[in-house]
Amino acid sequence: MRWLSAALLACLLTTAGCSALVGPDEAGQTTVTPAPVPTAQPSATGPEYPPGVARDGLHSVSRLSVAHREALENTSYTLREEDRAFSAANGSESVRRAAAIAVASPTRYRDEMVQVRTAANGSVARFEQSTYADGTRWYERRDDGTVEYRRGRLEFTRDKFAARTAFYLGRYGVVDRSETAVVVRNGTRFYRIRGTGGEVPSTERLEEYRVEFLVAPDGLVRRFEVRYRTETDIVSYRFRYEEVDETTVSRPVWLENATNESGSPVGQTPAGRPTGGA
Repeated sequence: MRWLSAALLACLLTTAGCSALVGPDEAGQTTVTPAPVPTAQPSATGPEYPPGVARDGLHSVSRLSVAHREALENTSYTLREEDRAFSAANGSESVRRAAAIAVASPTRYRDEMVQVRTAANGSVARFEQSTYADGTRWYERRDDGTVEYRRGRLEFTRDKFAARTAFYLGRYGVVDRSETAVVVRNGTRFYRIRGTGGEVPSTERLEEYRVEFLVAPDGLVRRFEVRYRTETDIVSYRFRYEEVDETTVSRPVWLENATNESGSPVGQTPAGRPTGGA
């Protein structure tokens, strides 16, 4: 699983997640071009396109990634992520991760993740991780057959989940060809972008690469999916945003009775930093 261990799986499909990989400014970097690209096109008869998007496709992933992060500032949302990877290089191995993340603010959130890994011999390993942050502290439950609880003080005040999706937009959204279509969902205009011909750091021949975005007028990417295939591997990653500005975060039931190895309440006993980098 050469490429699968290189970026997407080494990051997203580990039990830790990948928030530590994305620095505060990494996903928001812009690309300098010889001349400005007229991506916003207001007119009396046509729509004004989101930053980085034009009538004929996606012109600047960097500008769109920045707008995506800015659209998520000072708002609540629910983020759903899923990634899958299959490799036939060493038999048939697969990994699937699904996450549901409710964010009320950068320091108040609840992240529920399940990962299932199937080995070539058919054995299945399941891992579950639940992280809750209440504004000042984080609490975590991990279950790989043995339940473990941890907690600590929050170290970050910026939205790490918005940074993460912006990072993957920048990483996988660069394509050779793309096209834009205006679609209307429940009376709201969105911009659907479909693209092909990206790149992955693999020595294998890339046989298929396609992406799809669904972008709101303010640049928020409400839905994104990338799928690519090499000679031996099939990888996909997708996310979607729901309940924007309508999400609340509740205290998980497991926290009420959670104890660590000493038998003390998890909220009263020191422990290490959470795997997800809260």
